[in-house]
Amino acid sequence: MPDSTTPQIQADPVQSAVSQDMIDACAQEQIQFLGHVQDFGCLLVITSQWVVRNASANSQAILGIAPEALVAQRLTDLVPASTMHTLRGKVQVMGRGDEGIRLFDVDVFGDGRGFDIAIHRDNQTFLLEFEPKRPDRVRDPAAVAQSLLPRMVRADTTDELCEIAADAVWALTGFDRVMVYRFEQDFSGVVVAETLNGAASSYMGHRFPASDIPAQARALYRRNLMRIIADVDAPVHPIVPPQAPSGAPTDLSLSVTRAVSPIHLQYLRNMDVGASMSVSILLEGELWGMIACHHAGAHYVDYETRSAIELFTQLLAYEIGLRAVREERRQSEAALDAHERVAMLVESSTSPTPDLAAIAREIERVFEIEGVAMLIGGHYHAGGLVPTREEFTRLMGDVARNGLSRVFSSDNLGLSSPGVVAPERGIGGMLAIPIHSQRGDGVILFRREMTRDLIWAGRPEKERLADGRLSPRTSFSTWREERRGFCQSWTRADQSAAEVMRVSLLETTLRLSSDRDRMSTSRNERQEVVIAELTHRLRNVYTTIAAAIDSGAQKGDDALRGFAAEMQDRLGAMKRASDVLTRRDQQSSSLHRLIRDEVRAYAGADDRLDYAGCDVMLTPVQRSALTLVIHELTTNAVKYGAFAAAAGRVEVTVDNTADAVEIVWRERGGPAVAAPGRVGFGSALIEQTIPHELGGTVATNFAPEGFEMRMRIPGLASAPAGQAAAERPRVTLVPQGNLRLSGRVLVVEDNTIIAMNAAQTLRRLGADDVVIAPGADAAMAALDAGEVTFAVLDQDLGGISSQAVAERLEGAGVPFVMASGLVPDPADTQGVFGRAIWIEKPYSSEAIGQALGLHFADRFAQADG
Repeated sequence: MPDSTTPQIQADPVQSAVSQDMIDACAQEQIQFLGHVQDFGCLLVITSQWVVRNASANSQAILGIAPEALVAQRLTDLVPASTMHTLRGKVQVMGRGDEGIRLFDVDVFGDGRGFDIAIHRDNQTFLLEFEPKRPDRVRDPAAVAQSLLPRMVRADTTDELCEIAADAVWALTGFDRVMVYRFEQDFSGVVVAETLNGAASSYMGHRFPASDIPAQARALYRRNLMRIIADVDAPVHPIVPPQAPSGAPTDLSLSVTRAVSPIHLQYLRNMDVGASMSVSILLEGELWGMIACHHAGAHYVDYETRSAIELFTQLLAYEIGLRAVREERRQSEAALDAHERVAMLVESSTSPTPDLAAIAREIERVFEIEGVAMLIGGHYHAGGLVPTREEFTRLMGDVARNGLSRVFSSDNLGLSSPGVVAPERGIGGMLAIPIHSQRGDGVILFRREMTRDLIWAGRPEKERLADGRLSPRTSFSTWREERRGFCQSWTRADQSAAEVMRVSLLETTLRLSSDRDRMSTSRNERQEVVIAELTHRLRNVYTTIAAAIDSGAQKGDDALRGFAAEMQDRLGAMKRASDVLTRRDQQSSSLHRLIRDEVRAYAGADDRLDYAGCDVMLTPVQRSALTLVIHELTTNAVKYGAFAAAAGRVEVTVDNTADAVEIVWRERGGPAVAAPGRVGFGSALIEQTIPHELGGTVATNFAPEGFEMRMRIPGLASAPAGQAAAERPRVTLVPQGNLRLSGRVLVVEDNTIIAMNAAQTLRRLGADDVVIAPGADAAMAALDAGEVTFAVLDQDLGGISSQAVAERLEGAGVPFVMASGLVPDPADTQGVFGRAIWIEKPYSSEAIGQALGLHFADRFAQADG
């Protein structure tokens, strides 16, 4: 009869299905803290001072000493000195990890009784477990296990290894049934080898669900490799006292005599198993499988034999790992060969388009697949059993959304990417090799769906009892399940080879990108030359017009000169607006500055512009489109709106909302507004540009108090707070009444009209003689001919730099200014250009006078009187 402390489970009637919460609760059972030991051995918990803190209740039956006589006693007072010497020596060499100490056939009390002893550490205490040595044990089990090693080394396959292991453990232990059980990815298991006596039923090829060995049990199997249940109906014995002085239960994770969960005992009874033993097969610290042993009745295997079997199983795991490594190496070598061939394909190709079909053929040599699809550098290829391109894109999107940048495998697309690929296509799983997640580049290998009959040892679902507890499965009769949607599983070797191929494909894409970049660079360089020439000519056109206006205005009255000055300012602003379209740096630019420059160009000044809100940094494409829009709004305001009246103003408000930037153009103080009878070209241009080129919306309101337009444009980037768009500060003109040039002045300029206008300006500023030099050689000759008091130099003289002339002037101590259509940033200039004073074309008399007043006033100040 079991004693009153033995947990019991009745075979209650099944009530209903099991919920996930119930399964989770079962999986959280703390089986390492059950607080009982089995009947075949006893346990002592010893402090570091060798005081017995706890003892199992069966110590009287095993050791002959009652637990009450053991607890609080020093072990040195209970056993001979020779035994203490042996135990101390073993404890002193123990590590801090899970490794334990095993001693066999120790005469603990010096009375001829032999015990096998297990010692392991639990924080600051030691657990000592004693099993009586029995005369019916296997003689020299280690020698028996060692004799099987040559057979294992010669085994060709993992299945053959498992068969040898099942035979060996069956012979060493005498169990009725010995099975080698391999875990699948979902931790269900399948019996891959089996040895039976004549009466036991077979489970060969049968599967067991993951819930049969829940997660906490698998965690213990990784730490404690050997478990034995000598008799499922034997009593279990509590630890006395049940807890440590701190109240914490004793951790029996590494105990060899630890009692078993009552649920598991009932599970074994339901299988008609009276005793069991299991040994973990670990590969790289993870459970690959187990050797599971069953017996119809009670069956004990002594500790020394179990230890030999544990060692044998570790050697089995080593051999299984070797074969896995060999297969990985074989497939990786095939992948490396493919890598070399792919590299040769890319290197030898003269076409800018990669030969994806040839790359696909190399991949098919490495993997057992039915289809391959790939997208590399915008080029797509698919062959064999593959989804559509749209489905391919969605699959790669799933991989990217999962944050995966390495190889990803799935045995069932319906589970990993539900609804993406139609089931009738017959595609089971995929092996995805992402290359560039943002572009969606990658390769996917496909395997066909394989409908399989899975043979389960009974229905895999657990059942619920009337009181809400889970019942272990009661039937283990063969139960077949037709499994659809799955492909042949991707192995570690497949995944390792895919990683090798991923590196190869990355190199391929980098090479293709490099080729494209070189071609793009060549095109960009040619484009740079064209843009530079266009920009130079366009600026010279503006400068020439400005010079002509200035020259003509000097002969007119004050009104004409005022009009000319206004035109000069407008022309300068137009030039700055055109720079938006011809700048070569292609960097972002400020919306605020664009609006301000347009208003200056067409309204004469920007003091009637009220700009509120954030600034927006425009890309070249956005900048080009919005230049046209702002130009039309500004010119319409000058002709018909706020800028047509002296008191009129334009308010621009820019707000950054969650999904777009809102720009509101609002005119106030101008003539009364009415909706036009027809849509003009400018209005049509705005209404087409905003949605078609910028993806936004536009709404207009011809309110009597002033015209309004509201634009919502996505994709615009607001400038960070406190970081306005960089621009060169505008210089305020200062009076030049006390400044006067004298002597011989040099103008170096290749445009005749611009040079003549500059000479006229310099004469008005007091130059006695102005020498015009169209190029560097002429400038050098003019310097050789006589003294020069001041000079104006164009930076670009027909494609030739004026640097040599500037260095000659600097060396002679002659003050000069540099003129350019686009004044370079100081950080981009070095040498004499970096030290020079710059003015921007089209320059006027005021610009030259301003440079004289700011930088050379001490040289050209006119004495009073």
